[in-house]
Amino acid sequence: MKPIFVRGVSSQFRLTLAIILSVALLMTNNRLDPIRQSLSSVLSPLQYLANVPGVMLDWSAEAFATRNMLELQNKELLRQQLVMSERLQRFEHVRQENERLRALLGSPVHMDSRKMVAEVMEVASDPFRQFVVLNHGSQTGIYVGQPVVDAQGVVGQVVEVSEFTSRVLMVSDTTHGIPVRVTRNDVRAIANGMGDIDQIELRHVAKSTDIIVGDLLVTSGLGNRFPEGYPVARVISVSRDDGQSYAVIYAQPLAALDRIRYVLLIWPDETKPFTLPNDVQELIKEAADKAAATANSSEPQPQPQPVETTTTPVTSEVNQ
Repeated sequence: MKPIFVRGVSSQFRLTLAIILSVALLMTNNRLDPIRQSLSSVLSPLQYLANVPGVMLDWSAEAFATRNMLELQNKELLRQQLVMSERLQRFEHVRQENERLRALLGSPVHMDSRKMVAEVMEVASDPFRQFVVLNHGSQTGIYVGQPVVDAQGVVGQVVEVSEFTSRVLMVSDTTHGIPVRVTRNDVRAIANGMGDIDQIELRHVAKSTDIIVGDLLVTSGLGNRFPEGYPVARVISVSRDDGQSYAVIYAQPLAALDRIRYVLLIWPDETKPFTLPNDVQELIKEAADKAAATANSSEPQPQPQPVETTTTPVTSEVNQ
């Protein structure tokens, strides 16, 4: 029985091999191409289906990597946005400071006078005093009484000086006074602080004085403290009460006293001799002419001859 089994197996193997060879021959035959293409078409969905897990795995890995990358990019963009926002804020601050400095340097300061830009370090915490502290002192030539202005007008004057800092009393302080004149008609007055940072007062002005709302007040140059022609304030209120001897006049300082950051320290030109303004010279000349006219009109009464005769007896009496 054993040889029969071997023979059976070998015969089956031969048959199988023959079939395989026949199929191979058939497959190589061009006549079977349509059958092969049909079989490929039938098996294509199965190939796609078998490839789905790999595609899904690749897509999941790519999607996960893309999400992580997007999160990292989002964080980086947020960081860059914060950095750029901070830079933009600093640039805006620098731009504003640049505009303030340009306006300050473009203020109506005489070109022949020495000037220096100073920064405000401290503002008075006392509500009854109006002063600021600057970052320049005697080391840079600051002196007591030096005028201080900003881009719009007069701020005040230096009242205390240390080596590296100086204290400026503002025009709004109750102890500060500054000679001013009206640009419209050259009327002169004294502007005094009231303790209010937005208001100063013209005191002891006669009710008949020609001052109206809107008049511009500038430094008169009297007192040799503030140079002439710097804007100080603008008149905002004029009251003339019949029961009072003087008019009540209020003006608003032109300098931004409540938000000053930079100021100009100026040195008046000391090489030029001090001369009185033309109107003051004319008033003095008119007063001198009136005095001379009064003296001339009174000469006929004493008579010049009696004056000479009276002097002689006096000398003779003294000699006796």
